[in-house]
Amino acid sequence: MASGPASFSEIRSLDKDQYLTCSICMDIFVDPVTTVCGHTFCKKCLHFNLMYNDRSCPLCKTILTRIPDVNIVLRDIIQQLKKTSEKNDDVYTGKDGEVACDICTGEKLKAKKSCLVCLTSYCSTHLENHYSAKRLEGHKLVAPVKNLDERACLEHGRPLELFSRRQQRCICVRCLDERPEEFITIEDEWDKKKAKLENTKMDLQEKIKKRETKMDEIEASLNSCKDHLDNEWWDIEAVFTAVIAIVEEAQANILQPLKDRRQVLEKDAKSLEEELKAAIKKLKETISELDKISACEDHILFLQNYPSLEDVDGRDCSEMELDTSLCFGTMRKTTSIMMEQIQLQLEKLTSIELKRVPKFTEDVKLDPATAHKRLVVSDDGKEVKDGGEDQGVDDTPERFDMFGSVLGLNRLTSGKSYWEVEVSNKTGWDLGVARGDANRKGKISLHPYNDYWVIVHYEDDKYAAMTAPPVPLSLKEKPEKVGVFVDYEEGLISFYDVMAQSHIYSFTKCSFRDALLPYFSPHVKQEEKNANPLIISAVEQCGQSVESDEEMMCDEQGKAGSL
Repeated sequence: MASGPASFSEIRSLDKDQYLTCSICMDIFVDPVTTVCGHTFCKKCLHFNLMYNDRSCPLCKTILTRIPDVNIVLRDIIQQLKKTSEKNDDVYTGKDGEVACDICTGEKLKAKKSCLVCLTSYCSTHLENHYSAKRLEGHKLVAPVKNLDERACLEHGRPLELFSRRQQRCICVRCLDERPEEFITIEDEWDKKKAKLENTKMDLQEKIKKRETKMDEIEASLNSCKDHLDNEWWDIEAVFTAVIAIVEEAQANILQPLKDRRQVLEKDAKSLEEELKAAIKKLKETISELDKISACEDHILFLQNYPSLEDVDGRDCSEMELDTSLCFGTMRKTTSIMMEQIQLQLEKLTSIELKRVPKFTEDVKLDPATAHKRLVVSDDGKEVKDGGEDQGVDDTPERFDMFGSVLGLNRLTSGKSYWEVEVSNKTGWDLGVARGDANRKGKISLHPYNDYWVIVHYEDDKYAAMTAPPVPLSLKEKPEKVGVFVDYEEGLISFYDVMAQSHIYSFTKCSFRDALLPYFSPHVKQEEKNANPLIISAVEQCGQSVESDEEMMCDEQGKAGSL
């Protein structure tokens, strides 16, 4: 059964992109024309196509003799669809952001404005009265707003026009009559709060910039630290690679005599074995010949063939011995050379350590109240020397009375600490740390059991670590500046020759139990010898001379010398 003609609503529901779009400009038809072949285009689009291309249909290439007249029916349909579409755009659909006109009846249109005085939303048609009537000129129109009741006083039913500063809320005029108080218009409060919000936004933006800058700084610090760690990684790996090569070479040198001796033994054993096999074979052949002669019944023939038995045995096998002696020298020389080479390689790690410790620099200063009477401490607390005679100070409980020593003011109770002391042109000195309550009176035994961790320089060219008993130290050259490093938690105290970038000595596995104090002794001067002071110097860090003022404490203990 044939269907009836399509209604306009059905035509309106068609897919405009599929049926009402020009295939040349890809837009809705304007003055549509239909060719003899049944295809439709915009009149202007077809005109330009025929002008610049061959005179044929752009789709099927049918020859066209002229441009057809406008398809009036299709044009009217398109215009009607446009009007309907525009009208439909104004109809309230309930989507988010849409507000219905409160005046429309039946099919409601979208509101264009909301009046905060009338507390009503209007479409464009019903809004015209607010623009034309003078009595409505003062009404406040804003973008469409839902829930206008929230903008009215629930108590009096009037619009909220004022702002109460005391209550920090919007009120109506009648609220003001009942409760007199400080108020301001909503517009003025809006301007003030908006300006405050802008300032807050600017502050927040500034905080964001600061944090972004801090992120960049952290990223740069991370990259710099990673580069530093990579450099240290390769330096340390190179040291241990060299150590492994030294050990492997020493191992090969020690094992080589064993390999050589094994080869000689195997060669000698093989030679003896071959000789014995040949002798056994000869003896077996002799036995076989004797068996033949023994079987002879002819007495004359037997006697004529009787062999000489003098050399039947050949070489005496008891003389055949394998030399299994293992006398081919000791391993002591090789291992000694190996240890020397390993020590040289491990010394390279000291320079890496000395690049790390300046970060723990402690601003060490001397405590004059602890100094022996003969010692002279500089005003800045950075130098101490033997004054040659008593300085006329009181003998207090905290002062050394026999040893020419002085303690620092710094109490080291945690973390890591580091400082450096200039010791140039001195024939004797003591450096290290002492526990805060260590004995300072009389002749002191300077070793860890008495809470002193000290190294000493004496008789111009001798050095020792004051353990029990003392350990002599062999230094290749005389230090000009000694670095002292303390790791309180690890129980470690290390001494370094700063200029030579070498390690002097370390006290390990120490038990401190209490605060530590830096310890110094410049030793007694002898005429003009050893007259120079011990100087607590600035620490070189990152190519600059800086004072040691880090919060993390790093300190090195030393032994006091007697006067």
